[in-house]
Amino acid sequence: MSDGAVIAAHAKKRLDDRLNPILVKEVRQALRGRYFKVMFWLTLGVATLSGLLVVATGASSNEVEGIGQVFFMVMFGCMSAAVHAFTPFSAFLSTSAEWDENTHDLLVLSNLGPRQIVLGKLLSALIQGLLYYSTFGPFLVFAFLLNGIDLLTISVLLVCSVATCVGLSLVGIALASLARLRAARGILMAIFGAGLVMAWGFGMAAAGEISFSPQDLRSQEGQMGVAMFLTFVLVVGGSFGILASARFAHDEENRSTGLRIFSTFLVLAAGAWGAYLHAMVGEEETAWGMQVGAACVLSLAWLHFFSEPDGLGRRTGKHVTGKRWLALLSIPFLPGGGRGILLFFVHFLLALTCGVLALQTGARRDGFLEVVGMLSVFYAYLFVFLGLPSAVGRRLGNSDRARMLTRIATLVLVALTILGPGIAGLVLGIPSWMGLRHPFNPVWVMEQLERSGSTPSEVEFALVGLTIGILLTLALNAARMAGGASEVVDASAARRLRAASGQT
Repeated sequence: MSDGAVIAAHAKKRLDDRLNPILVKEVRQALRGRYFKVMFWLTLGVATLSGLLVVATGASSNEVEGIGQVFFMVMFGCMSAAVHAFTPFSAFLSTSAEWDENTHDLLVLSNLGPRQIVLGKLLSALIQGLLYYSTFGPFLVFAFLLNGIDLLTISVLLVCSVATCVGLSLVGIALASLARLRAARGILMAIFGAGLVMAWGFGMAAAGEISFSPQDLRSQEGQMGVAMFLTFVLVVGGSFGILASARFAHDEENRSTGLRIFSTFLVLAAGAWGAYLHAMVGEEETAWGMQVGAACVLSLAWLHFFSEPDGLGRRTGKHVTGKRWLALLSIPFLPGGGRGILLFFVHFLLALTCGVLALQTGARRDGFLEVVGMLSVFYAYLFVFLGLPSAVGRRLGNSDRARMLTRIATLVLVALTILGPGIAGLVLGIPSWMGLRHPFNPVWVMEQLERSGSTPSEVEFALVGLTIGILLTLALNAARMAGGASEVVDASAARRLRAASGQT
């Protein structure tokens, strides 16, 4: 056997060892199961009958020119139901079966990594989706031959369809991994099923708009809309994929670093979008608006990071790098509530940097103070809203139940802080409070700061109160941040001592 054949055989063996344990099992169960067989033939039968009906109706009415678009939408609708509803729901059922068959704990304790488990389930779902795509391919080609639909429209819709299938499948895997109790999984199944129906409806509406107005895809706005949709699907799918990986990880394993790295990527992606939009529009709001939107999305992740246990854990502590500079850089990305607060500051500095750099892409570059001011105020509100309750909750207990109660209480307190004055204004007859124009609403404060150079007394009161809240939050969390940093430094020093003594 030649060297190339040997190398190829070893590469195939490594690939089989990486994918086959989950992928082969899932594909066999899916293709042999009743769910896939029934849905596959049902979808194909409905698509065939509907296509024949469209062609017969168009031929009898002598409206041959409009058959192409209608035929494509009918076929795309059937295919969309298969790959955007049946396939993600199959991924949900596959993951839920791990709980029903009592194999979830065996997967967690096996030599398979959590990302390998999630990837195997995702690839299994995509193989099912690939069968649907290959089945409906001839129908879509026939729609093109009937005229009325161009290749660009078909290509864009197929790319968006595949991305949506991947994202929804990851959502299904993650949701099914959350609930151990059968009743909870039943509730999640109903919610996920309803969400898939809604996603199919919105997808068909968007596909109809694109297919009947294909010229929009050749405009800059249309291309930007497609790019933003793909970015949104990437963000949602990636977030739920990391969540699923964390659920398939052992309690002693590092469940937090992947989500922290992904959240940092979101801040950088928001900066890239802000720079692009500012180059197109030229308004300062585009430079910091994308970062504000990203911060709203990441607020739940920061709440999770803030309320994590402060300790590294035995297994995570042993894997801290022995290089001092690399250990210092890794501090915000390792598990722990104090290190989560440090990560928040890293994200704030990245958001400021990206916002300022985004100004340099447009014709107007004089919004430095506006970008810094808006982002500083918004991040300051988030720091107080999330950091203060987590610091108080940590003193009440460090169990899983206490942390969950802290997270729920934080969300409730944030809602009451913003909406409570509105309810009070409705009772007391205060119009400004009824319109949520009060110092506890960060959006109103930012609007007032942006609208005029002079600040109303309410805004001045809000900024003073915000400063006090920041100082109080920092004081309550200072020990956690310092302890989190020193713990990583000590773990790195211990790693160097083990390496010097020849221990692993």
